[in-house]
Amino acid sequence: MSFLSKIGANAPKLIAKGIGLGTLGIIGYDAHVVGKLQSEVTAKSKDANASADFFNNTMYLDTPSTSKSKLAKFVFNMELEQNWRSFFNSSIGYSKGFGSMLVSNAIPFALSSIALLSKSTVGSWIGAAGSLIYGGYVFTKDVLGVGRHNDLNPKF
Repeated sequence: MSFLSKIGANAPKLIAKGIGLGTLGIIGYDAHVVGKLQSEVTAKSKDANASADFFNNTMYLDTPSTSKSKLAKFVFNMELEQNWRSFFNSSIGYSKGFGSMLVSNAIPFALSSIALLSKSTVGSWIGAAGSLIYGGYVFTKDVLGVGRHNDLNPKF
């Protein structure tokens, strides 16, 4: 049996699995981009909050002391020069952004998973058709703007 005859017999199933794989690729790409953005936002905001806390410590002392003041300024300067916290906070932010995007795309993720993981041709096509229908809905609603409320013009 040749390779082309195997493909010909399984073509509908392979097309459905390809649609599912394409949908998962789109979801994965969006999740990765949102994860990168959230990573930077989380790292920068956590670093800014920590720097503000350490700066606040340099401004107020319980008793007047030059050595305490210089030590507090030294600790504040060390805080400004550190870079280990942003490494951990950026990975936390990436995980949050990636996970939130997967949760917000739960329906197409489930449909494309059905298309990929189903062993029967009918199951694969059910998942692929659901992915295509949902993609069409998202395209008409979000890309074309059909059925959305126009916040800039209150007449619509």
